[in-house]
Amino acid sequence: MTRLGIDVGGTRTKWVALEGEAVVGSGTVPTPPGPDETVELAASLASELAPDAESIGIGLPGHVDRATGTALFVPNPPGDWDGYPLGARLRALTGVPVAVVNDARAFALAELELGAARGLADVLFAVLGTGVGGAVALGGAVLAGPRDNLGEIGHVTVAPWGSACCCGNKGCVETFAAGPGIVRAFGGSVTPEEVAEAARAGDGRAARVFERAGWALGVALGDAASVLGVGSVVVGGGVSGALDLMRSALHAHLARRRPLIGDIAVLPAVLGPLAGAIGAALYGRRSG
Repeated sequence: MTRLGIDVGGTRTKWVALEGEAVVGSGTVPTPPGPDETVELAASLASELAPDAESIGIGLPGHVDRATGTALFVPNPPGDWDGYPLGARLRALTGVPVAVVNDARAFALAELELGAARGLADVLFAVLGTGVGGAVALGGAVLAGPRDNLGEIGHVTVAPWGSACCCGNKGCVETFAAGPGIVRAFGGSVTPEEVAEAARAGDGRAARVFERAGWALGVALGDAASVLGVGSVVVGGGVSGALDLMRSALHAHLARRRPLIGDIAVLPAVLGPLAGAIGAALYGRRSG
């Protein structure tokens, strides 16, 4: 029984073919220039690489209507996604059940069932990439919300005077801890990975960029822990490879709030860059 999972990112789109808990195929391609092209890509993957797929799950970095498979607010990938009937169009092309979910909730389900949070019941999740996604699991279930928007850690305000965010706010965690915010803070034509390399090589300016990212993440996670009462956090996504550069500032902020929130275990995700696609496939399994 093969389930196809697709994780649409701001710059790269990943896919997996899942049989039970085993990944039997995977790949990464540049994110298509718009939603129509994304549907064509997904249909092509289903036809060529997983012809026996019994369901398709597709994760989007934004808010969706799970019941109809419609994109509601998806700011980071190219193209106009607002109101796009992704599920219906992909189902019409493939003839198989399609689940459309938020990518952070997909990441969370994968890490909860198969990864770093396996065996835990109450967990916060943060996904650091082109944006900063977030999710919440309580009682062993990933919560969704009416727009698949519950757990948006990336849009907690940490600096009201800060840079404008794609959500219309200023000073969100995303403006500090996502890839574009890290590059902007460092300056120049670099990648987040190059900024991390510079920090590890002793560049003080680069180190301060990641300290600030860790501080912002700590503020948001501390606030969320105070509301939800969880004791574990799983951090993943492409930028989480620099989690070691953020840990000191992150833990320092959480430690200051220990009397209220207790000890918070910050765990690195273990499923790597395919976690979102794996989670999307798991959600697809539930739609089949």
